[in-house]
Amino acid sequence: MRTAARTVMWVGRATVFLVGLSVILALTFGVTSTALGANGKPFLLGKKNVATAVSTLLRKGAGPALKLNVGSGQPPLVANAAAGKATNLNADKIDGLDVTQIGVNGLQRIEAESAENSVSSKQATATCPSGKVLVGTGFDIFGGKSGTSPNQETDVMMDFVIPGSTSVTAAAYEDEATSANWSVKAIAICATAGTP
Repeated sequence: MRTAARTVMWVGRATVFLVGLSVILALTFGVTSTALGANGKPFLLGKKNVATAVSTLLRKGAGPALKLNVGSGQPPLVANAAAGKATNLNADKIDGLDVTQIGVNGLQRIEAESAENSVSSKQATATCPSGKVLVGTGFDIFGGKSGTSPNQETDVMMDFVIPGSTSVTAAAYEDEATSANWSVKAIAICATAGTP
């Protein structure tokens, strides 16, 4: 009877010891496997995947390596870094704008020249094409010089250059009357109008 009781007690203690040891091992290896879980393991959807090495998705054959489908108004990708640049990552849209709507695109130089004669004063207006706005201006004066080279003098001076949102007007006049023919040119530097 005593031997049977001792055997039962020994089995009970051994069972408690083994259960305790398995709980300790499970907790220890469970935490460790969480830290190293994704290294060499499949990517688990809907779960937090932790890895200590860089994860690479390699697609063999044609087509994209990754396609992200999300609900309307949801971001397809979120990063926790506020700074830094993603190497070789091209974005089709930034803040809802296409690349053609960001920065200065579709630059075009438009020139308009006044009549060429000896009448004072003259002006010319260069206007951007439809869909483009003025981003820069310039002007030039042709003729109106007297004397011989290299001692030529001009009798024509700029009066004003007035830029607008889509055009620029340049005006000039004769500072001293001259019979020489001259003209003034307005130059508009235009670019594609972006979406505000």
